[in-house]
Amino acid sequence: MDAKQKIILATLDIIKTDGMRAIRHRAVAAKAKVSLGSTTYHFKDIEDLISSAFIYWHEQADIDKNPYYQSLIESDGVTQASEQSAAELADTLISYGERYLRDQIFERTDDRRIELAFHNEALRSVTLSELMLKSWSDEVARLEALFIKLGINNPNTAAETTFALIMQLEKKALLIRDPQAQQQEWDKMKIVFEKHVRLIVGASDLS
Repeated sequence: MDAKQKIILATLDIIKTDGMRAIRHRAVAAKAKVSLGSTTYHFKDIEDLISSAFIYWHEQADIDKNPYYQSLIESDGVTQASEQSAAELADTLISYGERYLRDQIFERTDDRRIELAFHNEALRSVTLSELMLKSWSDEVARLEALFIKLGINNPNTAAETTFALIMQLEKKALLIRDPQAQQQEWDKMKIVFEKHVRLIVGASDLS
């Protein structure tokens, strides 16, 4: 591992444990066990360091690398979507989608905490906001491509609303600290997610 990667990993670790305001060259250097000069050599300022950390983090957390998303893409339920009824297709998407959401909320809590910190910092950083908007656009495009493959009407709108819903559910779960309350909220989230999926595939109405 070279010094630059050590610095980026240290930055992400500080964001996770102490928040974005704790990111300072000296603190990062100490965490990464590199010289202070090394941080200023590789990154011209704190904004550059944070933006570089976001790029690295996003590449590691890329949805294409998520096993639950991959299993959905490769499943018979997707490859044979044209042979399924709307209700059967909805059941397939709900099953895989819930597993993906559970993994994001309960197994990747640190990633969600880091992600939320980047969201907040993007309000102050033009560079980071542009990077984040691009990453969101890419993720919506992936969903849209999936929905086109599945023959879902208005695939772009379906992708935008699905992405927005998943983000909202993940953020809400992160703010609930009590395990019992979190589990109760998860039960509600599953109902909301199921209703959404059935609507976009035409297997339900708004009632």
